This record gives sequence, structure tokens and C-alpha cells, in this order.
Amino acid sequence: MREPPIITLLHYVVASVLAVLIVISAGDISRSHARLSQALSPEARSEAAIHDALAALSLGMYAGAEQERLQITALNTRVLQDWRRANWLAVALFCWSGAFLALRFRPALRSRWTQHALSVATIFLVVGLLAPMLSIVAQREVPILGHVILRYESKAIIGTTLALLHKGNWVIGAALGIFSIILPLLKLLASLIGCAQQGRLGTICRDIVHYIGKWSLTDVFIVAVLLAFMAGDSGDSTNAWIGHGLWFFAAYAVLSWIAGHRLNSNSAQPDPQLRLTSAKQQNVK
Repeated sequence: MREPPIITLLHYVVASVLAVLIVISAGDISRSHARLSQALSPEARSEAAIHDALAALSLGMYAGAEQERLQITALNTRVLQDWRRANWLAVALFCWSGAFLALRFRPALRSRWTQHALSVATIFLVVGLLAPMLSIVAQREVPILGHVILRYESKAIIGTTLALLHKGNWVIGAALGIFSIILPLLKLLASLIGCAQQGRLGTICRDIVHYIGKWSLTDVFIVAVLLAFMAGDSGDSTNAWIGHGLWFFAAYAVLSWIAGHRLNSNSAQPDPQLRLTSAKQQNVK
């Protein structure tokens, strides 16, 4: 039983579109938060306090303060809308890919399950690398000014790696780039080739996957250290929340580990055609 190629093609087209939309939505969240942080910065709040004083002195004739409050309310609403859209897209991608892999795990279609799991893991990894993993906002209640945002940062793996290298932190930037970008991509590429090829090239790729598998938790450890480092200065006036990139990076790690385990298990079993040929030769003897 062969599944129609159109179904597989439809899955990857929809999954790719959802992945792109998630990355775009995650970027919209960061930009909306950045605009909100700018509107609530100490400078902006100082200017707003002056406008409030002018509105009080003019007995409400000055409308600048009311416009600023409406702008902040609109930005808050925009942030919530961006979060809801990104969350729904993330749930849709997880459910869509999970249903596809579940259907492909049927005995009649299971022969290429590992290859499809690696392809889905690749999509998850791309989202995990591009979408923010952690966002941090430092805020405080200041007399007269009210609620003030002192600092806002949103970090993704690729952006953080490039920023570290740009600032001259070569050791940390190189470690993050190697274990969280290069090795995962190399592992997925070697796994896909190992699934498609059964000759010498496939054996070499499967050996590479087996060797990289010893470092399978290193990328997760590096990301955990990164998140702890970025959130290390958090206090009572600092909030940190996990972004969509971390969930997809974690999903990639789990799915690639399962696929790698199945790939090694399948490669350890002798080829049925070779066993049949060997049995025929023994019967002839």
C-alpha cells in the first residue's frame, strides 16, 4: 500500500507555510513589544507626565495625553493579538505534523516513517533557530511616571550567535553556533542521506549520525545555559517568558532523537534481500 504522493506533498506545503507564518508572527510579537517598550520608556513616560500636566492645566482641552493612552492601549492589544496568532499557528503545526506522522506509522506505510520524521524535525529546527526563544522585560513603577519599561530584549539562537560574534565573544558564540546550529543541521542531513542510501555513502552517514548522537543532549544543554545566562539578572522588576523558538527546538531534539534511534536500529538489522540470497546459497550447497 502506497500513500498518494499528493498527500505527502500537501503536508509539507502546509507545514512549510505554517512554519513561515510562525516565524513572521514571532517577529511581529518582538516588534510589537519593542514599540510598547518604547512607548513606556522613561523618556516617553516623562513626556507623557508633562502632557498630563498640560491637560490638567488646560482643563482637558489639551488632548495629547489622551492620545498617548490610547496608543499604549492599542499596542497592548496588538501584542496580545500577535501572541494569540502565533500560539494558534504553533498548535496547528504541531497537530498537523503529529497527525501526519501518526498516519505514516501504520504498518503499510511505516517503511519511510524515519525519513518523514527527520523532514518534520528539520522544519521544527528552522523555526527553533529563527523564532525567539526567550524574551526579557525590565519594568518598574516610578513615582509620577507610573509604569516604566527599562529594557526589553528578545533572543533567538541565530540572532544571539551573530550578536555574540559581532561583539567579539568568539568562544561563546562559536560554541552556541556549533552545538545549536551546525551539529543539528549536519545530523539531520546525514540522517536523511542515511535513510535514502544503503551503500557505502549511507553507511558513512549513519556512522556520522551515531557519533553525533553522543552529543544529542549537548545542543539542549547549550540552549539551557544560554537561557539561564540571559535570565540571570532577573529580579522582582524583571519578567522573562519562553518564546516559540524553544518549544520547536525542543520538539526537534526529541523527534530527531527518536528518528536517529530508529535509523540505527534499522541499520543494525540485516537486509531481508541479503538474508534471502544467503538462504538460497545455503540450500544450493
